[in-house]
Amino acid sequence: MAHKTNLHASFFIAWRYLFSKKKHNIVNIISIISTVGIAVSAAALIVVLSVFNGIEGVITDSFNSFNPDLRITPTRGKEIAVDSFPFQKIKNLNHVASIHEIVSDLALVTYKEQQVLARIKGVNSQYVEERNMEELLIDGDFALAGGGMNFGVCGAGMAAFLQLYLDEIEPLKVYYPKRTKKNLANAVDAFYERNLIPGGVFATFTNYDDEYLFCNIEFARTLMDYHGLCTSVELFVSKENKLESVRETVQDILGDNYIVQDKFQQEELLFKTMKSEKMMIFLILVFVLVIAAFNIISTMGMLIIEKKDDLRILASLGANRRFISRIFILEGLVISFLGGLAGMLFGALICFIQDTFHLISYGNAEGFYIIDHYPVDLQGGDFLIVLITILIISLLASYFPVKIIKKRYTK
Repeated sequence: MAHKTNLHASFFIAWRYLFSKKKHNIVNIISIISTVGIAVSAAALIVVLSVFNGIEGVITDSFNSFNPDLRITPTRGKEIAVDSFPFQKIKNLNHVASIHEIVSDLALVTYKEQQVLARIKGVNSQYVEERNMEELLIDGDFALAGGGMNFGVCGAGMAAFLQLYLDEIEPLKVYYPKRTKKNLANAVDAFYERNLIPGGVFATFTNYDDEYLFCNIEFARTLMDYHGLCTSVELFVSKENKLESVRETVQDILGDNYIVQDKFQQEELLFKTMKSEKMMIFLILVFVLVIAAFNIISTMGMLIIEKKDDLRILASLGANRRFISRIFILEGLVISFLGGLAGMLFGALICFIQDTFHLISYGNAEGFYIIDHYPVDLQGGDFLIVLITILIISLLASYFPVKIIKKRYTK
């Protein structure tokens, strides 16, 4: 009880010192500078972290619209025997909505005078319907087969490079190296060649737009001589919150011969890079916050000098070193808390204005972007991290001037 009373008394004196009139205006000025410095740093942290959250959310949504919930690939090689794979067992699992065979590999695609190395992805019509692939279209249709013809749907970046026109009859010529028959004397005979009618163009606003060409799975099997085989298996779950449990169950069924990856594992390098960039920016801004916290040392030092008579009086009344030290530690924490709280509120206001009115845009309006403004996403965890960081730095910054108290102004 005595300790709690002492804490309340220390806080009361610290609060009075913060708002009481000072003998020297310089103390007030330095206190204001300290508070403003902490506030600006806190606002910058909230704004930058929120922008990173927004960009990460946009990128995640873009890749999630393209990538499956789970992708199964063989640990060795790139072939999966369809007959021996436990499709039905996996399909019968709880929360598994659908399972699809995929035939995909790199192939050379030519169109008129242009050529590009593309990743051919053969899928069936059910895959297109269940994934709502039509939502990704910016031109044409996502029908991959019909009327005895095979159609191809490529990404916007690839279509631009090939100068593709859907209204023309000119086909896409697809070349794939023969796996079993190789004739080094005749390069033409070393490749399978088939034609695709350009049927549509999709856009995910990711690097996939430059790489992928969708086609019917039977076309891909014939082109690559993958009869009875597939290169991967894609799963979709009915409940997103059950994704990890389904992944673990499927991995247990398949064992070490297969790798089961969720959406984030499929783009592991990308998301690790984004998190590393976010952490680096956070550390840089924390360093700025540390510099701003040095003003607290100045504030405490000036306040100690001004209140030295008060300290001697408190000491004569029986206040020990710990009590007096706590006053100035709490003083520094109060300054930091008020500055941090004001800064976080101001940062949240900036983010709200940006999210509502889109004041800051990407370049000019003529750019081709998935969104035309910087996205922001305020997350409660960021506020907690910023506040804790501010208080820790302020606690350390307040400790050094307190050491002076113990040496000079207490018995």
